Amino acid sequence: MKQRRVMPETEEPATGPVANILIVDDDPSKLIALRAVLDPLGANVVEARSGADALRHLLKGDFAVILLDVRMPIMSGFETAEMIRQRPASELTPIIFVTAFDQAETNLARGYELGAVDFVFSPIVPAILRAKVTVFVELYKSQHELKRYRTQLQGLVQERTTALTAINRELDAFSYFVSHDLRAPLLSIETIAQSLLDNPEVVSNGTKDQIMRLRRTSKQMMALFDGMQTLFRLTGGDIRRVKVDIHRVATEIAAQFQAQEPKRQVDFRVEEGLTASGDAGLVRILLTNLISNAWKFTRDQPQPVITVGSERVAGETRLFVRDNGVGFDMIYAHKLFGAFQRLHSQSEFAGEGIGLAVAQRIVNRHGGRIWAEGAMGEGATLYFVL
Repeated sequence: MKQRRVMPETEEPATGPVANILIVDDDPSKLIALRAVLDPLGANVVEARSGADALRHLLKGDFAVILLDVRMPIMSGFETAEMIRQRPASELTPIIFVTAFDQAETNLARGYELGAVDFVFSPIVPAILRAKVTVFVELYKSQHELKRYRTQLQGLVQERTTALTAINRELDAFSYFVSHDLRAPLLSIETIAQSLLDNPEVVSNGTKDQIMRLRRTSKQMMALFDGMQTLFRLTGGDIRRVKVDIHRVATEIAAQFQAQEPKRQVDFRVEEGLTASGDAGLVRILLTNLISNAWKFTRDQPQPVITVGSERVAGETRLFVRDNGVGFDMIYAHKLFGAFQRLHSQSEFAGEGIGLAVAQRIVNRHGGRIWAEGAMGEGATLYFVL
């Protein structure tokens, strides 16, 4: 009698992978009976007449489950299972032993040692066998879907990594351009302007005013380029989290600002014992920018107060820098953290509009969030969570 078998499909339909089921029995009538039971599952049923035939099929494809007759000539079901388990590709393939022996005559322990997931005894109940096989067919399909999603995800990650690498290279090139090609002409202008001012006999008063304006503009451009480079530097490097003494760092920064402008009397209030987990260098830059912002916008306040503290809301510790300065309209809160965005004119409060953008970049790199609250004439509070 000619052997009947259906080989595993080489292509998967759009609806998902077709599961392959291997049935192994030396009795053709039993193979026909098993096929009749399993056909309603819509799986690809592959027949093997011996252990050796089963091993040949396993070399050609993978299977959701193997139904293996225990008693076969030349190579028994247990011996076949042992050979199957020796192949890495099939060592985890579920095996259900099918036997006409009763439980007392079957070496169940031997079968389970070889990785059997179940035993089915004759007479076979079709509904029960189909239910057992269905579990492994669905598991097989789920595993293939996960593998497909994983492959797609790996492809997306590779694409994003390639794109980010290209962007970082462009940023490095632009940073170099800013730090060298753009700064060089400004340095030349600054040098020439200073040379002219050092020779008052060749410069009229009107010309001197124009030179001073030129120098101020040149310095503003240099400050903008410095801000841009700061943003570029914050895009790379690793975050090394440590316990940062916020009280000590904030106190040191406040002292620096006070030393730069000793005539200003600012009431600095820093919460005792305040700490946070973050990159020590970046946290110092963050606090410097936030305190600098408060220092600037309390300039016209007769009794300026700057507070660095924390509050706990819904189990979350929020750090803040609060001032009683000019404040801002909450309608424009979304513009505060944009690079080169300003809510006040240069003549009112000097600056390049880069400090809060740097602060947000640092907080984002820590996986945190930063936001502002305030009102016109009532000061502002900048909150952040690292």
